Amino acid sequence: MSLPAEVVIRQSIDPKLAVGSSLPKPKELLAWVITLFLINDDESVLEYSEVIEGNKIKIKQTVFNSVKLFFSSLEDYDEELFDQYQLGDSNPLCHMQLEPLQVSLQLVWKLAKINAIDSDSSSMERSGGVRVPKVLKYTTNLLLIKNVLSGNDFNISNCAKKVLYCWVIGSAVDANCKFVEEKLISTLLVFSEDTLYKVWDNDNEIIFQQEGLYRKLRNESDNVSIKGTKEIKGTLRNLKSFLEKDLHPYLKIESNIVSIKSASIMPEYTNYTSLVSNLLDLVPKSLFQSATIQPLAENQGNSNDKQANIIFYGAPGTGKSHTIKENLKNVPKDNVETVTFHPDYDYVSFVGGYRPISEKDSNGDDSIKYKFVPQVFTNIYVNAWKNPQEQFYLVIEEINRGNCAEIFGDIFQLLDQNQDYTVTPSSELKSYLDNKLSKSHEGIADGLKMPPNLSILATMNTSDQSLFPMDSAFKRRWDWEYIPINYNRDDENKSSKFIVDLDDGTYFSWLEFIERVNIQIKSNPNLGMDKCIGNYFINPTDNTISLNTFINKAIFYLWNDVFKDEFGSNSIFAENVTYEDFFPVKDNGAKMVIALLEMLNFKLSDGKYTVLNEDTN
Repeated sequence: MSLPAEVVIRQSIDPKLAVGSSLPKPKELLAWVITLFLINDDESVLEYSEVIEGNKIKIKQTVFNSVKLFFSSLEDYDEELFDQYQLGDSNPLCHMQLEPLQVSLQLVWKLAKINAIDSDSSSMERSGGVRVPKVLKYTTNLLLIKNVLSGNDFNISNCAKKVLYCWVIGSAVDANCKFVEEKLISTLLVFSEDTLYKVWDNDNEIIFQQEGLYRKLRNESDNVSIKGTKEIKGTLRNLKSFLEKDLHPYLKIESNIVSIKSASIMPEYTNYTSLVSNLLDLVPKSLFQSATIQPLAENQGNSNDKQANIIFYGAPGTGKSHTIKENLKNVPKDNVETVTFHPDYDYVSFVGGYRPISEKDSNGDDSIKYKFVPQVFTNIYVNAWKNPQEQFYLVIEEINRGNCAEIFGDIFQLLDQNQDYTVTPSSELKSYLDNKLSKSHEGIADGLKMPPNLSILATMNTSDQSLFPMDSAFKRRWDWEYIPINYNRDDENKSSKFIVDLDDGTYFSWLEFIERVNIQIKSNPNLGMDKCIGNYFINPTDNTISLNTFINKAIFYLWNDVFKDEFGSNSIFAENVTYEDFFPVKDNGAKMVIALLEMLNFKLSDGKYTVLNEDTN
């Protein structure tokens, strides 16, 4: 008997709110994606495109023939006319760049993941008119759309085909098929309701969902502007586009001003927005926004600006701790407290509590007394309040390795820096703070209150299978800063100089190795970015990683934590290879590593293993 697989900890979607993601033809794009799913027999993956003329792509001929057959039963189907939609400006799946496609299909409508077939070529589209072949990986939302478009015989109705055909060629849908179009639009709208959008109010970001428009229009005003003070980008462009193309049953837009289509639909609109609110309550959105540590002035005065509490997250070895260290390099050591969370760490270890203390009594004899002993949070809390002219930082390493709910207790509410929260302390903590600060001090008079000059910075490996997951209430009180893997070959990237010495006079680049391995990891649907290896997963003192260190750290991690349950083409390890085969290192290590390098397409030249240029194969 087999038990269910554990929940997959999925990486939060990057909102990509600032990319140039215009969507001039939303209906055309949607129609193509839906049609390609329907002609693909509900298969989850479709490599739909191929290269022509070196720098352009078109719909594969076999796929396009199936599309033509799909529409051929329509009375007004024009094969000669339709042929132009196989490529170029007429087909958004061939004309649009990858990132705008990802914004539309992944972030707005959740219809499919879309990637370059060759992941190494993804960046080529950003610098000109080059287009690379792509693959669609459909979601279950397409099954729902298929049900909406199916007739009583469970086949796609002629009206549904008519709607898709009209959308593809950019013509109006006949009145007798309008009801199918309306059903399709309503379904797509539901898929988009948890999408995040960003508009600027001077330098302030306003992150909202469509519900934000609904609330304003229902309760406060007749119209809402999405113009803001900066250029409309990202998903907001998509919102503007599908409002302009009448893909919203209730809202319209004119000159960036959103309003309700008519007063007659108000009862239906009000009920729909209530349904949306109920839905969003069940699918909470975690917002991961980038934040930066405010730089310190040499003689910083008492500022009312509240510092951000930030969690730096990313794959293991990306330099999260180093990033914090660099940001705090000019901060006095006495103004920084550092602690590492672990499974046995608790509230008393973090805040403090009564503990036995050995003291001399009046007779000079040793005696045991119980006193409140402050710990790292209380110590820096007191120092920050006592020194309002200085900035203080509490650094928490591996925050997701501890039970945050237990460690922080009720003081987690203090993390919400936008509110003047106060928390009632325990009697022993209050007594201690009364003594250290005075009973009338702002930091204790009305309860605990976060000092405006105290910031908490934490690190978190996204690959760690946390023993104690963070709840949403805790996570939303932080800003989040993603630390990516750096593949640049320059002097600023210290890891670009790291080599792995095979003990036989040959070596290979550490950066080249992790880049190649990470491509394999990211392309595996069972793994993903969280399992990748960062630049400083191994950090040698002299730029040379010994074979023994490489096997015991990198190979062990790849074998035990990444490819443990992957086999064949899903693994970088050859069939029937075990971790024990790398030992003894002196006898077997180099041989096994070389075999692994060859599987990753490395070739020996002049004593160095480098990645073979696949174009020469």
